[in-house]
Amino acid sequence: MPQDIFQIALEHHRGGRLREAEAGYRAALERDPQHADAAHWLGILLVQAGQPEAAVPLLERAVAAKPDDAAFVHNLAQACLNCGRADDAIATFDRAINLAPDRPDALLAAATARLARRAPGDADDALTLLKRAQLEGLGSPELHQYLAVALLTTGRVDEAIAECTIAIERNPEYAEAHYHLGVAHRQKGNVEEALSSMRRAVELQPEYPRACQNLAVLEAEVGRFPEAEALLRRVITLKPDARDAHQTLGLLLQRMGRYSDATVAFVGAMRAGRGELPRGGAPVRSSAAVAELERKITPRADAASLHFRLATQADIVPPSQVPAASVSKLFDRYADLFDEHLRSTLEYRAPELIVDAVKATNPGSSLDVLDLGCGTGLCGPLLRPIARTLAGVDLSPAMVEKARERDVYDRLEVKDILDTLRGSPQAWDLLVAADVLMYLGDLTLVFDAAVAALRPGGRFAFTVESGEGDRFQLGKQTHRFAHSRPYLEHLSRIFGFETETLEEITVRKEAGQPVRGLLAVLRLPQPET
Repeated sequence: MPQDIFQIALEHHRGGRLREAEAGYRAALERDPQHADAAHWLGILLVQAGQPEAAVPLLERAVAAKPDDAAFVHNLAQACLNCGRADDAIATFDRAINLAPDRPDALLAAATARLARRAPGDADDALTLLKRAQLEGLGSPELHQYLAVALLTTGRVDEAIAECTIAIERNPEYAEAHYHLGVAHRQKGNVEEALSSMRRAVELQPEYPRACQNLAVLEAEVGRFPEAEALLRRVITLKPDARDAHQTLGLLLQRMGRYSDATVAFVGAMRAGRGELPRGGAPVRSSAAVAELERKITPRADAASLHFRLATQADIVPPSQVPAASVSKLFDRYADLFDEHLRSTLEYRAPELIVDAVKATNPGSSLDVLDLGCGTGLCGPLLRPIARTLAGVDLSPAMVEKARERDVYDRLEVKDILDTLRGSPQAWDLLVAADVLMYLGDLTLVFDAAVAALRPGGRFAFTVESGEGDRFQLGKQTHRFAHSRPYLEHLSRIFGFETETLEEITVRKEAGQPVRGLLAVLRLPQPET
């Protein structure tokens, strides 16, 4: 069973591993240049990475293959809009609306494209589209913010203020809504209200050039020249080609009596007007852009730990795993009591269930076996009779020392399981993970590493706690992940495993109640001869 490299790339994309996703999409397109989904999702990734120009040809290829897919057409239109091709974007958004007239997101996007183009009649058309989206049930802060923009453009300032107020009530940290509220107040002559709103927009989004420049003008109006200068210089740093920012800075410096500095600013304005200054956000190679986006979205260790704690208390998207340091500390403290508590109190029998299931597949008795997350080595004595070599790895030093006391392993290491798998290509006939994967939510990397570490015909045997839905959930009380049967079946299929066993089990008892789980034995097929 071959691997599905597109689906694997999609799992990487969902997990935030964007470089792996890009490589997978490109590999799928090399294998099949007409792979519409790979072209589409690679285009989406490049748009996310700020490379819409590179995305448009890919999205056009996807739309050519699936011309009636409203989502494909919509995403092509968005990429055209991001490139500044407002006419193309509007025509393509209208096509998406014709394919799916009741999609409020398409109506909203078509309205934003018209507001970006600013041709005669565009603001009125945008209002019509936004009202249609509202009738379809859309009530997001973005809807009300764009209603405000359209109303401002048509001179209906009081109504614009009302819409901005609704947007801010629904999202108090919506910088664009604060910005447009400031613009509306400025049009009515409410300078203090305009200053307050514009300052809040810049506070929420310091690298917001339009807000910084408009705030600079307001600060200058009330005599706060140094603050205005600092804001204008920030705009020029963000957008060196912003001719009006250079010009406004020159006028401000003249008012401050700094004539030589003003001359420098005016020269900058002339050079920007002739296109002699570097443009802000110059395009880079798509791979570099994707790598930079991944860097930005990957949390630091302290942020990852905070994310995990919040996810155990609130309904937010969980992280991909329990922080490794937390797992290591937990089991270091637990090592001396681990076996007794598991066996007597929790009636834990996962090692026996796994080994019995593996033996039922007739794997032979001379296997190179790796016990992933070996803990105190409960699996060791059960695996020893079928193992030629038996190795164990665990994050907890105290657990590994307990496993060493059993004197059944040929090698034991304190190490991350992914690092161990990646460091031993095609070295194992059997990988065992007894109650380990519940500390990982996204199992894509584990499956990927297992495929690389197994020899052809090798097996991956593991238990998980059983979850609902089509992926995985983080337990608020247990602080462990539960995985659904459809998710395991999906990963097994896309990574090319044959499923020998996937059955419901009781992994342990907690508070006297059985904990539902799944036991899997997956086999990596022999290559066809």
